[in-house]
Amino acid sequence: MRKVLFFLLVLFFGMCFSQTAENLHGKWSGTDSGKKRSFTFFPDGYANVELEGMVIDGRNYIIPDGPNKGKTGYIKYTVDFSKKPFKFSLIASYNDNNNKIEESKFLNGLIEFTKENEIVFFMDFENEGHTDIDPLSPNTITLHKDSNL
Repeated sequence: MRKVLFFLLVLFFGMCFSQTAENLHGKWSGTDSGKKRSFTFFPDGYANVELEGMVIDGRNYIIPDGPNKGKTGYIKYTVDFSKKPFKFSLIASYNDNNNKIEESKFLNGLIEFTKENEIVFFMDFENEGHTDIDPLSPNTITLHKDSNL
């Protein structure tokens, strides 16, 4: 009887604290150095990003300036949920108008769920391949889930 009860408790708590892609889907926002930032993760792998008043629609973003001005850009994300903290990548791409998609990873990082509706998000701007999240790093932000999708 004890073994059965123990097994059921392990199974129950394992399901309560395991995180999957579905847990990430939704709009997450937080404040960093007094500036609001938000990320919206969609089930189809696209992401919207809001930084410093700039809104990037990951499914259909018209690039406003630079050498790719006027081209349609896209932002997708990938997360490896096999090991905590979870490895995260934002991938930017655009159509070069010759039916060729140019793609590059532009931000890697780590995500860790701290509560059901809270994540700590470390952005590895230097692309150093960090394996742990430093909560005191200026590249770390706590995000709260605003809505589900």
